[in-house]
Amino acid sequence: MSETKQELSVTDLAVLKNIIDLACERGAFRGPELKTVGETYDKLTAFLAWVIAQAESQSQGETNA
Repeated sequence: MSETKQELSVTDLAVLKNIIDLACERGAFRGPELKTVGETYDKLTAFLAWVIAQAESQSQGETNA
């Protein structure tokens, strides 16, 4: 049995964020689940914002060098 390298990209995380949005719009979660879904969504949104800021900062650093 061969092992396959598993990867999760920033793009994958952005897709997951969109999936959460769509699921909420379509009423896929019950009331008691919404707190956990919302907290996870907020963490994911903050992480993606941080990754984007880091990429922009690195890009500006390379431009100034």
